[in-house]
Amino acid sequence: MASADFEAARQKGIVAYGAVDFMRYTANNGHISVDAQATARQLAKDAALVTASNVGYPAAYYQYLDPRVVEVLFSVNAATRLAPEIKQGSWTDEYSNFPVEEIAGEVNAYSDYAQGVSSEVNYEFPVRELFRFQTTIKFGDLEADKAAAAKIALASRKQFAAAEIISRKSNRFYLYGVRDKQIYGLLNDPNLNSSISPISVNSKSTWADKIAADSGNAATLVFNDIVKLVNNLFSKNGGHLDANSRMVLGISNAVVGYLNNPNTYGKTALEMIRVNYPGMEVVQVPELSTSSGELLYLIAPEYMGVETANCAYADKFRLGRLVPQLSSFEQKAIGTTWGAIVRRPCMIARMLGV
Repeated sequence: MASADFEAARQKGIVAYGAVDFMRYTANNGHISVDAQATARQLAKDAALVTASNVGYPAAYYQYLDPRVVEVLFSVNAATRLAPEIKQGSWTDEYSNFPVEEIAGEVNAYSDYAQGVSSEVNYEFPVRELFRFQTTIKFGDLEADKAAAAKIALASRKQFAAAEIISRKSNRFYLYGVRDKQIYGLLNDPNLNSSISPISVNSKSTWADKIAADSGNAATLVFNDIVKLVNNLFSKNGGHLDANSRMVLGISNAVVGYLNNPNTYGKTALEMIRVNYPGMEVVQVPELSTSSGELLYLIAPEYMGVETANCAYADKFRLGRLVPQLSSFEQKAIGTTWGAIVRRPCMIARMLGV
């Protein structure tokens, strides 16, 4: 092989981009021995460099790879802030029902010779279906090794991604249910009472419009709407709730800031809530910002040991077998949901249009 026969070297698997010559060597039965002295003499008498002229080093040597992975942020899964999450049944079940008892009866004047009217109980058994849903992760051997070079545990991160996707979809099913199935959400259960409208001031109903027209009364305008919503909830429960009852007020992140707008006395609506309704908790639920307007969602979470509503599932997260292929792996992740089970719709009040 000639001293500078790079094509022959390339065919043998030796590639050096930018090289102009080889060091002096001898070949004996396929063994190559570099002649260092001959190479030194050649370099000494030859003004040309063996390699191309260079004044720096590859930029890759100056790059720092931060081991911290930055995740893209999505909306929080907030349905369980309105109603607690529970496990109900098994993933092999198809239907679930729960008994609702109503007492009925009357009294009349006593008589030794009359049985009088009677008292009874009536039962109803609302039915909910189970919905199973899935997603699959896949990763190849080369893909995983390349990710490892970037300090990323690809398989575990994809498992985490599957768990996060299952969680996000569960949150959506808890709020909206599943179409064409007997699965309903906290926002669209057919037994919920109709939403009421906020107080209109000079034909203005939204908080933004009312505060823009009268900023000095910002806190009062907001608080008055909340009082109207609370009174609507109380009116449907026959005196079982009062100002000290535990309540959860759901509000979207788009309008929650109005709770901190002060009035001319420096008081905010949030401060008024804490004074007048000490058992009320305010939580942010992004989905309450709807295409029809901003929605306030007020719920009394529990009464006499019975929870008003639950976000229910049979299995929260099932990770299937890791299945090996020729040079890759696949794994299935499964979730289940009953949607939201609302046991006492009368304990929920809504206001649309703030």
